[in-house]
Formats: sequence, C-alpha cells, structure tokens
Amino acid sequence: MLLTERLAARAASLTASERALADDLLRHYPDGLLDSASAIAARTGTSASTVVRMFSKLGYDSLAEVRREARTEVTSRLQTAAQRAPATLGAQRSLSECVDDALLHDQHNLAATRRGLDMAAFEAAARLLGEGAGRVYVLAEKNSAPVASHLATQLNMCRPGVQDLGAGAPFAVDRMLWVQPQDVLLVFSIRRYSRGALLAAQHFRAQGATVVALTDSPVAPIVPHAQHTLVVHTANASPFDSYTAAFFLCNALVSAVAQLRHGAVGEALERRDALWQRFESDALDGLLT
Repeated sequence: MLLTERLAARAASLTASERALADDLLRHYPDGLLDSASAIAARTGTSASTVVRMFSKLGYDSLAEVRREARTEVTSRLQTAAQRAPATLGAQRSLSECVDDALLHDQHNLAATRRGLDMAAFEAAARLLGEGAGRVYVLAEKNSAPVASHLATQLNMCRPGVQDLGAGAPFAVDRMLWVQPQDVLLVFSIRRYSRGALLAAQHFRAQGATVVALTDSPVAPIVPHAQHTLVVHTANASPFDSYTAAFFLCNALVSAVAQLRHGAVGEALERRDALWQRFESDALDGLLT
C-alpha cells in the first residue's frame, strides 16, 4: 500500500502528535518523503525517532522503503532521465546504499508486475505466440531494444517465423511489407514513447493482424492500438528506467510458449545442438588445417 492508503487504514489508531505528522506527510507527499527523518521532524516540531516509529507503525520495514515509494511516485510523473535525476541523485547515498536501493526497487517492480498482471491478456498472448499459424514480429525502439532482442532470440528457438524489428534490424519498414492477418506484432513501448512503435501497431491492425503491447502504463499511447496489453513496472533508484520486470515478463512468455510447444521445442533444441556441434567442429577443423 502507498502511504496515503496506510494512513487511511490506521487513522483511528493515530495519536494527536501522529495525526499532525500524518497531515504534514500528506501535504508534502511524495516529495517530502525523500527528506531525512530529521528534516521531516524539524518541519513538524517532533523528533526523528518519532518519525521513524510512525513509519514503522504504518508497516514500513525501513526508511529506505519509504524513500523507494517516494522516488517511484515522483519519477513516475517525469518523462525524461534529466527530469528524474534530482529526485534520484539528490540524496547523499553510499555505494552500498545504491546497491540496496536498486535491489529494493527491482523487488518492488517484480512483485507489482506479477500482482497486476492481466492473466487473460498473458494467456492470450502466450497462445498467439505458441499456437498461432502466422509470423511473430518483435519491435522495440530506444532503451527497450535489448529486452526485445532477448525475447526474439529465445522465441526463435521455440517456433519458426520470428522477425526481430528492433534496433539494428535492417529495413524494418520493408520487413512489414508482407504482414498477413494471422501475424502477430509484439511491440514494446516504454516512456519516452516512440512514434515508430505506434505507427507499426496501426499498420498491423490495418492489415487485420494482432498487436500485443508490453508497456509501462495502462494509459500509454500504444494501448488503444493493441488487442492485448501487458504492463510492467520500471521504477529505479537512478534516473533511468529499470527493465528487470520487462525481462521477467519476457521470460514468463518464453516459458509459456515452450510449455505449449513442448514436443516441437524439444526437437528444435536437439537440431540446434547438432547444428552448433557441426559449426563448432568445422571451425576447429579449419583452425587445425
């Protein structure tokens, strides 16, 4: 729960001084939570220990968890890394705290993504990827490209007809020339949202194909153009979005597709092993001659 929800749930049990502190926290939410316990105490005329006890009473495990929530709420409203930098880099943190903050954010991202996952959309996407007769196009731009490349690489070992349209793919527009109604576009759209991803989704829909969107917001521009949407959380302890939850969701999709196609995948992986063995032995033979 967010601070606002925690305070509402425990309002009846707060003392007079705690209610004054709660009022200050709400008035300065979320930016004020980035302050130290001493700074919050100075604002409200109480002690740092009272602030710490208050957060503990509200169910927080630590001040780091409080700041994680605040940082997430602040940065979710800001589009660029430059805008997010003051909220994520302003605190004087040790390098060890940077590690712990990154872990805390990614644990939250993973749990929140799983908790909010639309299982109907996930199952529909998995069946389209695993049982569909058409080709699968994977598209991402900007910072999402490594996640899409990872997904396309693994899907290609599970089924034929996977096309990577991400960064570095030659002539991505030309590769959309023969889109058919049975094809699927899996498109990544993480802020800052790309016009290219939106145009691709519109093109696939116009051809009667299916669009699956993986994005960071249920109101992202890509959502109205997708039949199925999967939402990931991307909060981070730095100015840059975290893609840990996106990789998790891709791993889950690959696992589901492999499960649906378990017989064919087993045969494909055996052929792959044989092919790799041949290429590696040929390369070694060439070095020895």
